Amino acid sequence: MILFALTFCMLVFTLVNLLFLRPLTKPVASPPTAVCIPLRNEERNVPKLIASLKEAVPRESHVYLFEDRSDDGTYAALVQSIADDPRFTIFRGVPLPEGWAGKVHACHQLASRTTEPYLLFLDADVTIDPTFIDRLHGTRLREGVVFLSGFPRFPTPTWLGKLLIPMQHVLIAQHLPLFWRKVRHPAFAAANGMNVLVERTSYDEVGGHASIHNSLIDDIDLCREFKRRKKLTSLVQVSPYITCDMYATNEEVWNGFSKNVFKGMNESVGIALYFFLYYGVQASAFVALLVRPDWYSLGAVLCVLLARLAIDLKSGGRQFWLHPFSLIAYLALLASAVIRKWRRQPITWKGRMYP
Repeated sequence: MILFALTFCMLVFTLVNLLFLRPLTKPVASPPTAVCIPLRNEERNVPKLIASLKEAVPRESHVYLFEDRSDDGTYAALVQSIADDPRFTIFRGVPLPEGWAGKVHACHQLASRTTEPYLLFLDADVTIDPTFIDRLHGTRLREGVVFLSGFPRFPTPTWLGKLLIPMQHVLIAQHLPLFWRKVRHPAFAAANGMNVLVERTSYDEVGGHASIHNSLIDDIDLCREFKRRKKLTSLVQVSPYITCDMYATNEEVWNGFSKNVFKGMNESVGIALYFFLYYGVQASAFVALLVRPDWYSLGAVLCVLLARLAIDLKSGGRQFWLHPFSLIAYLALLASAVIRKWRRQPITWKGRMYP
C-alpha cells in the first residue's frame, strides 16, 4: 500500500510537472548570434554537424569553431566540410591553462573572440533543425529570459546508452519543479550544455565561463552564476528540433556520465542518498511484483512505467519499457561515482584527467 502511494505521487508530480515544459515558439528573425562550438576529438561528428549548420545559420549570424588540440582528424574534417563558406571561422586551440576544465576554457576562448550580442553554445555532436536558432530566439522573447537551454533528443546506439542517456529527461521531469524554472535561486539551476543561448551583456556581467573555470558541469554551474546575479533563466522543450549523438560506445557512456552524475549534485552525500531512495523505491516496485504479486505491487509498477512513458512521449524517447534496467544502471553509476570521489580517483575524458 505504501509503495503504491509513493509511486502514485511520483506519477502525479511527473504528469503535472511536464505540463510546464514549454515548447519552442514559431521562428522569428534572429538578432546577430555567435554560434560557438568547442571541438576536441570530434572527427566522426564534424560532417553531420557542419551540414546541419549550413542549413540553419540565420542571416547576420556566424559560426565559430574552437578546434581544441585534437588527437584525431578533427581539424582536417572541419576544413573539408566548411570548404569556402564565409559563415564559418575556425580557431586553433591553445594550451589548456592550469586549473581550467577543457570545455570551459574552449567556451571562454570562443566568447572572448566574438562580438555578436547573443551567444549560442552548441556541442559538436548535435544536429539542428533549420529553424532551431530562430525558434530559440522566439522562445527567449516569450520567456523573457537572458539564458535559455533544453535537453535534445538522444539516439541511443549502444545498450548502455539506451539505459542511461534517456535518464537525463527523467531526472528533469521528476526532480526539477518546472513551474519554478525561472526562480532566481541557484538551487533551481537546470541547463544542458549541448545548447545554451545567452545574452552577451548578461553573460559578461556574471563573469562568463571564466567564473566557472574548473567546472565539469559547466551548463549547470553557468546557470547558477546567472541566478546568483538575479538573471532570469529558463529550461524549455527543444527535443523536436535538436538531436545529440552523445556517445558511440558503452565505455564512453559510462565514463561520460561518471564525471558528471555526482558533480551535478554538488557532490553532496545527502542529495545522493535522496536519489538512491527515490529510484530505489521505483526499482522496489518491480521487485515486489516478482516476489509477491498483488494489485498494489502491480499498481506501483504501472505508476512507474506510466510516468516514464509520459516523459518519453514528451522527449521523443522510446525506451520506457527498459525503465527497470535503467534504474539499476543509474543506481550503479551513482554508487560508482560516489565511491570514486570518496577514494579520490580521477577520471580520464578525451585525453585529459579530471579529479
